Amino acid sequence: MGGPAMGEQTRDRATADADSLRAENLRLETLVRKQELDFKTLLEMANAINERSLDPRGIEAYLIYICNAVRGQFGVTKAHVVREAMDGEVRRFVLMERGKVVFECPRDGEFAKALSNARGAVPLAGDPVANLPEAAQLKALDLETVAPLLRFAEGKAELKGVLAIGKRLVRAPFAADDLQMFGLLGSIIAISLHNAELHRKAIVDNLTQVYSRGHFDLAMEAEISRAERYGGQHHSDEVRFVSLVMMDIDHFKKVNDTHGHLGGDAVLRVVARALRQTVRKSDVVSRYGGEEFALIAPETNKEEAIRMAERLRLRIAGEKAESGGKLLAVTASFGVA
Repeated sequence: MGGPAMGEQTRDRATADADSLRAENLRLETLVRKQELDFKTLLEMANAINERSLDPRGIEAYLIYICNAVRGQFGVTKAHVVREAMDGEVRRFVLMERGKVVFECPRDGEFAKALSNARGAVPLAGDPVANLPEAAQLKALDLETVAPLLRFAEGKAELKGVLAIGKRLVRAPFAADDLQMFGLLGSIIAISLHNAELHRKAIVDNLTQVYSRGHFDLAMEAEISRAERYGGQHHSDEVRFVSLVMMDIDHFKKVNDTHGHLGGDAVLRVVARALRQTVRKSDVVSRYGGEEFALIAPETNKEEAIRMAERLRLRIAGEKAESGGKLLAVTASFGVA
């Protein structure tokens, strides 16, 4: 009695167990495929980020690439890198949009400390940042998640910045493995950003923020080779130009003798800024040595270079350097080749 019914129940249980097992296998297969895809995405981004870290256009172009890559790969509305900036002796993290500071926090503030200890991406609405004013400021910019850019050296975590991420386009919240992946990406960006900063320090003059003499030598050699290659005997119908503009600050020794080296440094910075703001993006401005600057002007013939030098001379003559409460007049002499 009851034998057929019990057999039916057993078959039902076996069918249910088999269905449950198939569902679990499907879930695990989906998870493995997602992890494989996430790993592939992370590896591709890591390679691309490292390749771009020495972008000759500078760190700004590198950061723009990172943000575009994050938006494209992860399908988010926004991605920004909050990076360190110096304001005198004050170190802080800032987010710039269209040349304006839209977010900032102190380098040693609670927000930065919380992220330094986070060891991964965190939602702005969650611990340990939810109750901090910086989280509210970032949420007001339509950002939802932050990943610390942590570089580990000698067992200590150094916060290089923050990757701030907006909403997902699919409207679904980030899962725990998504946050983990953002954390790994943050560490990759931190290392690449550190390498980019080291590279920049190696090729940029610290005082004037124009290129160093070593970078000038390499750039000059490359431009001459390019002009010869594309305008030489194999391309006789083409003429490719490259011009060199040399500049020497007038009476610089007198400035140092009268106003000290701080006065001389102020003059050098003013001249370098005037040069950077006047030349084209394709031009290479370098501090050649002491009070001498050099400008490599690709695709520029001698007559155009002379006109360029005159523009620079007039621009510099209109500048004043401030030192010790005094305004110092600045002039410079130019040569063109």
